[in-house]
Amino acid sequence: MELIVLYSILIFSIIIILLYFYLIAEKLYEGYKNRKKQKVYKEVSGYLDDIASRLDEYEVTHVQLKVLKSFMKDKIKREIVEERFLFYFENLKGSISDKLTKLAEDIGLVDYELEKLNSKDMHKVALSCKNLGEIRSKKALDKLLELIDIEVVEVKYNVLMALSKIGDEEAFVEAFKKLSKTIPLSERSLIEIADSFEGDKIYVYRNLMYLEDEFISSIFIKSAGNYKNILLADEIAIFLADENKEKKIAALKALGNMGDNRYVAQIIELLNDESWEVRAIASKVLGQLQDNRALIPLVKALSDREWYVRYNAANSLISIEGGIELVYDVLEGEDRFAKDIVVSVLETSYGWDKVLKYDMNNKRTPKLSEVIKKYIEEKDR
Repeated sequence: MELIVLYSILIFSIIIILLYFYLIAEKLYEGYKNRKKQKVYKEVSGYLDDIASRLDEYEVTHVQLKVLKSFMKDKIKREIVEERFLFYFENLKGSISDKLTKLAEDIGLVDYELEKLNSKDMHKVALSCKNLGEIRSKKALDKLLELIDIEVVEVKYNVLMALSKIGDEEAFVEAFKKLSKTIPLSERSLIEIADSFEGDKIYVYRNLMYLEDEFISSIFIKSAGNYKNILLADEIAIFLADENKEKKIAALKALGNMGDNRYVAQIIELLNDESWEVRAIASKVLGQLQDNRALIPLVKALSDREWYVRYNAANSLISIEGGIELVYDVLEGEDRFAKDIVVSVLETSYGWDKVLKYDMNNKRTPKLSEVIKKYIEEKDR
C-alpha cells in the first residue's frame, strides 16, 4: 500500500515538473515570437499601409503581389498581414473594400482562412468564420454553408454573420432555410444578423418572410420592420391576418417600428384577438403609431381581462394627443380595473408630467390631478 502511494506521488511530481517546463517553454516561445513580430512589424505593416492608401488610385503591381505572397509564407508576417487587413476592412469603406477583398484573395489570405475552417478547435473555426465575414470574399460561401449544421453557438453565429456581411442573397437565403426551430441562437442575435445583411434586403425579406417555419419567418418580418422600407409595408401587413400568433405579433412589431399608420384599423381589430399576447402588442403598437382613431378602442382595452393588455393600453392612451382628456371618463366609469391601471400609469414620473402639463394648458375643473388624488384617497380608505 505504501509503495502504491509512493509511486502515485512520484508520478504526480513528474507531471507537475513536466507541466512547469512546458509553461516555461511556452513563455519563452511567446517572448521570442513577440520580439520577432516587433522586429518585422514596421516592415510588413508599412508596406501594406502604403499599398492600401493608394488602392483607390493604382493597381497592385506584380512585384507587390510577390512580396505580399512571401509575407504569407512566414507565420509571424502572415499574422501581421491578417491583422492589418482586418483593420482596413473595419475602417475603410466604399469601393476600396472590394479592392481589398480582391487583394486578400490574390495573396492567399482567404485560402489561409478557409484552411483554418478544417480545425477541430471550434473556437478557431468560429474566429476564421468571423474573419472571412470581414474580408467579404464570395470564395468562402460554399465552405460557410457546409458549416451551417454545426450545433455550436459560436460557430453558428459567426457563419451566419459572415454570410450576412458577404451579402450574397442566394447563399444567405439557403442558410436560413437550412435552420430549424432548434437553432441555438436567440431571437435578438438572429435579428441582428438579418439587419446586418449587406446585399439586396428586399429580395431576402421576400424569400424568408413567407417561410412555413414560424420562428425564422417572424425573425425576418421583424427585421423588415427595422429596415423601414415602405415597399415592404403592404407585405408585412398581410401577416396581421395570419393564423399563426408569432407571425401576427412580428407584423405588429414591424409596423410599429416603421411608424406606418395606414394599417391602424387592422391593428385596432387585433385588440379583440383571442390571444392576449397579440392584444398586448396591438395595444402597445397603437401608442407608437400615435393615431387618434385608436383612442376609444384603447379606452375599451383598459377593461381587458389581462393585466399586460390593460397596462399597454393605458400607456398608449396617455401618449396619443387627446388621450389624457379621456382619463376623466375612465375615472367616472364603473370599471375598477380600468381606473386602477390608468392611475398607476399616471402616477409614474412620465404620466404625472402629462397630467400637470394638461392641467396647465386646460381650464377644465376639477383639475385632472385633483380627480386622480381624490380617487387614490378613496381607494385607500
